[in-house]
Amino acid sequence: MPGEEPKSQHYVHRAYLEGFQDLELEKKGKSFVWVYMRGKSPFRQRPERVAKRNYYYCYEREEQRQFQVECGLQKLEDLALPILRQFRERRFALGAEDRLTFAGYIALSHTRVPTFEKSMDRLASLMAAKQLEFVANDKRALEWATAKIREDTGEDIDPQEFHKKLTGGTVEVKQANREWSLGQMFQMMLFLQQVIFDMKWAFLLAPEDDAGFLTSDNPVSLFDPVGGGPLGGIGFASSAAAHFTFPNSRGVCLLAQHQQGPATAELNGSKVRSVNKGTITRADSQLYAPFESASVQKILDSVVSQRTALGRVLFKKGRVIEK
Repeated sequence: MPGEEPKSQHYVHRAYLEGFQDLELEKKGKSFVWVYMRGKSPFRQRPERVAKRNYYYCYEREEQRQFQVECGLQKLEDLALPILRQFRERRFALGAEDRLTFAGYIALSHTRVPTFEKSMDRLASLMAAKQLEFVANDKRALEWATAKIREDTGEDIDPQEFHKKLTGGTVEVKQANREWSLGQMFQMMLFLQQVIFDMKWAFLLAPEDDAGFLTSDNPVSLFDPVGGGPLGGIGFASSAAAHFTFPNSRGVCLLAQHQQGPATAELNGSKVRSVNKGTITRADSQLYAPFESASVQKILDSVVSQRTALGRVLFKKGRVIEK
């Protein structure tokens, strides 16, 4: 029934967030995580009320919202949840099938969030603008494009007139097809699933008396001290040194890398804070933690304030301009 369709949709798995609840409050039967946002004091909130947007996984087809994506996500979440809970209990042995399932869960945790959506939409906008630039400045491409328009629409358009339209002003090029964005989310998830499966997994353990690990609205934190390429991008396999962290709970954090290391590592409080700092630097705009900390808030404020927001992609008089 339409009235039963999910409106409020999490871009970070709700059951995942439950692993970062305040321990002292949990002992009192209360379920809260501490939420951090730039320029605000940390505040308590229930896991079901954070990291969500209305109709985030929906797109319209024939003027009706489609909910298939939400159903697909739910199936993978249900398969991964027992493994997630197993890791929280510090039981790390997995068969190949469960390992592949959890690799898919990690991959989806990377591709389902706004950080990934923004980067893919920006890339698509830039590619579309570059294609327009090529057509506007290449005679044969211009003739091909007008012939294609004529074939598809029946419109008889002159190449010179089309050139004037392309070069006569300024337009913003923006990828706004939500169905395309969601398709990219799943395609990249399927590719990354195998990459993550093949990486070497280690589990970092926080001391029992430590405040523990935190997570964010971009919970898979990628790092590469060597690779990155000319554009500065960092991938899961950009070099042999590429690695990522994925906190599972306040007590356990997964580290995946291409080089073999110990299967588990007990960290002291200082090293836990070092892992947390890495998580903070890769957050989009929010953190979710089992504790309140002024120093964490200060780091988040500093990191977010120093970022340069993604600008617009403009097509101006036949040329691509990034702002």
